[in-house]
Amino acid sequence: MVTRSSAPADTKSPTADALRTLKPADLPAPPQASARIVQACSDPGVSAQALARIVASDPVLTAELLRTVNSALFGLSREVTSATHAVSCLGNRALRNLALCLAVRDAVKPGAIPGIDMREYWEEALRRAAGARLLAAAVEYDADQAFTIGLLQDFGLLAMLFAMPDRVQHWHTLRTALPTARRALEREHFGITHDKVGLMLAKSWALPTALAIPMASHHSLDADGLPEAHMRSCRIAAAADWLAAVYAASDKKTAIDRCRARLDELFGLSTDQVDAILDELPGRVEEAAGALGLRVKEQPRLADVMRDANKRLVEENMDYQELTRRLERTIAEKERLAEQLKEALKELEMLAYYDSLTNLVNRRRFQEVFPAEIARHARNGKAISLVMVDLDKFKSVNDNYGHPFGDTVLEAVAQALRDTLCTTDIKARIGGEEMVLILPETDEADGVATTERVREAIEALELSTPTRRVPITASFGAVTWSGTVRTREEIAVICKRMMDIADEGLYKAKENGRNQVQWLEWSA
Repeated sequence: MVTRSSAPADTKSPTADALRTLKPADLPAPPQASARIVQACSDPGVSAQALARIVASDPVLTAELLRTVNSALFGLSREVTSATHAVSCLGNRALRNLALCLAVRDAVKPGAIPGIDMREYWEEALRRAAGARLLAAAVEYDADQAFTIGLLQDFGLLAMLFAMPDRVQHWHTLRTALPTARRALEREHFGITHDKVGLMLAKSWALPTALAIPMASHHSLDADGLPEAHMRSCRIAAAADWLAAVYAASDKKTAIDRCRARLDELFGLSTDQVDAILDELPGRVEEAAGALGLRVKEQPRLADVMRDANKRLVEENMDYQELTRRLERTIAEKERLAEQLKEALKELEMLAYYDSLTNLVNRRRFQEVFPAEIARHARNGKAISLVMVDLDKFKSVNDNYGHPFGDTVLEAVAQALRDTLCTTDIKARIGGEEMVLILPETDEADGVATTERVREAIEALELSTPTRRVPITASFGAVTWSGTVRTREEIAVICKRMMDIADEGLYKAKENGRNQVQWLEWSA
């Protein structure tokens, strides 16, 4: 049972005095089962079987872990059904991070700190966690590790309020202050800051240095002695603080400007990149809350925040009537511009990723998607099939009936592909009458059956000129691959080899009389 010490009388006492007054026993502690997992995962010699036994020893924790692992936050391709399966899928570090997230969630129960709406606290913590995760993806850092750091980094503030409940009246001011101002306010009201208490918590909970250092140092990036190996995680935590501030700070205009500047300074991110992260953040907060079993309010979107920031700026410089008139014009113009922007972005996407005639994926997009699909299938261990498609004697169609009719044929074939294949299958036009299909999670047997349906659908097309029906057929070359890859170079080799084999199959189909499928065996 955690007990609280009496709060120090002098709210402006030096940090050293606060450290002497605030003891580890005053701070929240993780549930016993979660603590055992965290400690076990810190042992490099611990076996997966031992970890599974620890998880399975607590039915409630097992249920929570399975529910969270199977949520959209982890995005696993198949359901995890047991503790052993969870350990196998996640690995030690990810399991430790997940156990820590659940431990933090359960360390302070609702109502433990009278006067604080815990839902507000978790919204702030999840904004930092989700922001850190999004940022990690942009800078190629471990996303799960970043999420855990973000969730933990401000827990020291909650611990201070837990240990000193008579100062809870400062919560709202602290929550809505900018990160730099909040830290100064913490020192003023508590005599200590959340990062210092975070270090105490890290030691008390026996957390690894990879988590303890960013908890303690995300406000001290220029401090002497900060290990270079942990600099990136500290910077991610510092940046996550500013991402969260955009949605929580009362001065949103300053928060937005400082957030953009700080992420540019720390990671070289452009304003558009920062805004893209901010725009995605509310949805990720709601997703993470659902995964961890936390209840949060519907999150404001970036457009709402920007509108509030602009509104405050205008209110500071205009009288109420002028403000009303300008806001009405601005909102109308913004809606008009937003609609124009939406249409422009749609057109740009079509130009960038889709063939203008057939609306199939274009060569550029295919060359982006194909390696990504190979990497994904290497992770989930499932087969992927590639099919090359070439319309038979298409040159004679153009020569005999004209290019406009040839375009009509291409459009009809593209529609046949869409009607016959699944939406998850990727259909691309890579040049002239050449098309290529990616059939995800499809082995040779299913691939042959699917491709035959496509062949029959093309053969059945009813296309005619004013004087005669024009038969259309296509030839197909295909290959199936499954296996593992370790590097981007290996992915590139597999992509090229699959294209070469499928092209060889297409050549054989043409040579053997056209209007047929030639499925060749994979060979490295």
